[in-house]
Amino acid sequence: MVTELRVHGVTGSPAEDVLDRPLLRRVAGDTDAGFFRPRAEYGAVTGPGGATLEAYRWGNLTAGAAARALWLLLLPFMLANVALWLRPATRPGPRAAIRALTRIYALSMTGSFVLAFAEISMDLVGWQCAALSRCPQGRWYLAPLADGFFATTSRRLALTALVPALAIAFLWFLGRRTWSRYEAFPVATEGDGDGLAHPCFWNGAPLVGRLRSLHIAFAFATLDAVLLGILVPRDRHPAGYVLAAATALILLTCIVAVAVRPVVDRDNPTRWARPLTRLLSHTAVGLTVVVLGYALLARDPWTATGRMPVLGGTVTGLFAVQVVLMLVLGAVVLASRPRGTFLQGLAGPLIASAGLGVAVAFAAGLAYRVADFLDRRALPSTPDYAAGPALEPPPAYEWAAAGFVLLLLLTALVAIVGGLPLVRRLRRYARVVTDADFRGGRERDAARARRIDRAVADSLVTDHIGRMLVWVFIPSAVAAMAATGFALAGRRPIRLAESGSAAAEALSFAVNLGTYLIGLSAFALVLIGVLAYRYQRFRRIVGVLWDLGTFWPRAAHPLAPPCYAERVVPELAKRASWLAAEQGGVILSGHSQGSVLAAATVLQMPAEAQARTALLTYGSPLRRLYARFFPAYLGDPMLEQVGAVLARPRQEPGQHTPRWVNLWRDTDPIGGPVASPTARDVRLVDPPGFGIAPGDTVFPKVDGHSGYQLRPEFGAVVSGLVRDLTSPPPRPEAPADAGPLPQVPA
Repeated sequence: MVTELRVHGVTGSPAEDVLDRPLLRRVAGDTDAGFFRPRAEYGAVTGPGGATLEAYRWGNLTAGAAARALWLLLLPFMLANVALWLRPATRPGPRAAIRALTRIYALSMTGSFVLAFAEISMDLVGWQCAALSRCPQGRWYLAPLADGFFATTSRRLALTALVPALAIAFLWFLGRRTWSRYEAFPVATEGDGDGLAHPCFWNGAPLVGRLRSLHIAFAFATLDAVLLGILVPRDRHPAGYVLAAATALILLTCIVAVAVRPVVDRDNPTRWARPLTRLLSHTAVGLTVVVLGYALLARDPWTATGRMPVLGGTVTGLFAVQVVLMLVLGAVVLASRPRGTFLQGLAGPLIASAGLGVAVAFAAGLAYRVADFLDRRALPSTPDYAAGPALEPPPAYEWAAAGFVLLLLLTALVAIVGGLPLVRRLRRYARVVTDADFRGGRERDAARARRIDRAVADSLVTDHIGRMLVWVFIPSAVAAMAATGFALAGRRPIRLAESGSAAAEALSFAVNLGTYLIGLSAFALVLIGVLAYRYQRFRRIVGVLWDLGTFWPRAAHPLAPPCYAERVVPELAKRASWLAAEQGGVILSGHSQGSVLAAATVLQMPAEAQARTALLTYGSPLRRLYARFFPAYLGDPMLEQVGAVLARPRQEPGQHTPRWVNLWRDTDPIGGPVASPTARDVRLVDPPGFGIAPGDTVFPKVDGHSGYQLRPEFGAVVSGLVRDLTSPPPRPEAPADAGPLPQVPA
């Protein structure tokens, strides 16, 4: 008996909806990811062609807990990790350079995370607020900073340094917990491979463990460097210099380690790689304890004035290094990309730069809101900069606030100047599609035809979003480099104009507006995450971002949201192989993101199971999104290989019948044809009818990305695949030495 195993997409649809059956039982898996079938005692256990129905629900891996809202705050880490997989198909040399640059950039993002917490707790609270008599006044929780043991400057810094230390410890705990839950699915051997067909591509545990140790060591060493950067120049004590040298050695070792192959290669890591990374993390923790103890020693008192030295320059300097890394990464990609690569192969640098922008925006928004609160809601920027605010975040954050306003204006400008003409062109094309599908319909009901035109045109916008992002990115990158130069020079935005002038007022307004907007954006992101736990509508919004970003293993940033596919793909491959070999055959039926999981699963199945397997995809982003943005992993070779391992020989020598069928619609904004010679694309007309059907009162609905299983064409395709799997193979008339089906390289 053939089983149709359905895999849902990013919305986390219930198994009841996937199978269109109300009463199910779990036959394998657990509450996070399980396999469900209709209950036999109520009948209706089979689908089209007599196939046994089964659904795999993996949605709880990504949307099953309210804690998912916290993961959204680590969006910069996720974007840094995805950037590694966005590289074009290149030669081994540039490939190694791209990986090294991306991993160094991801390590720097961990440093930015630490500096953001250090700025708030150590600078704003421990240094600036505690030095102002009116700031701790009436606030019992700040009393220890003004009186008692922690009243001295060095001890205040040691106390407030516990906040970033606890944040690092929480990331460490979260990383270990998710690693054991998501990436610890048993895999026989270790290995990396450079394609989804590699038997250990989804075995991320070894590499994640080593990278996590390096990032934790770098995080604690960054905190130590901030604290020692204040104390050592003032103390000039040999013990301080020794601690500073040890801190610098850990930082340098972490930077080198994430870039060298013996440590980060999953194929053949050196035997000392894991002991080295563990030693670094444990040494960094011990060093932090010693540094905190050093800061608690008795010293001659000194008064903290202005901003905390070192930190502001460190924040700006690190941002400048990250900008340079992105420029170098872009240059390497441009020099090594194949001709005709989507977005010139710059998708990785674009996404990484977006992650950097989000990180700086989050840090600036939080810093300014804390400064407003501590300073009794004083404005962060005033036109009369001679007076200046009492509490000042670093100049880089002020530039980030102004840049956020500029980014919004650029986005609106691109949408108006480029988006509106684009929509008009797409609607002209949509008229051709509508008129071809429903001949004479426009003459009968022009309004109905226009609604269908809009559905087709709106779905085509997806194909142009990448280019529109480039239009926003280029001027934003130029502005970011200019702002970095001003910030390195210590110049704030309002100092570009004369104090008290109209230009200074405009710049001050832009900065103040930016601080509130980025703070509101961070709050809205958390709110959406919480609402996603309770409401299906918000879960769809979060689910698309989450599921697409966490499909890839954590090979660049180990503290990013966990990779659900490292459990889903091996689990699906094991279940599908059993169904194919022991139960008569299996049709892997994947919708949307489920089609990507199903295709990856096919490549992980043994050859004897692939011979009894067919693939049905619908609403699939494989060609439209993944092949464009991830050409090195989901490009033409991989798509051809998926169909090639499933193809059924025909009577004619060298001819094969595809066992991969893909359904798509013009109104689907996500799915499209796979356009592979080893697959068969079937286009569905949507909506299914133009006018109101007899006996009905409303027009047929435009389904877009949903409802594929409810169409009669879906049942016909499944029935055909069932017949193909159950019919005996044809006897080849070719000579016995005609040769096997050629394999497409990964």
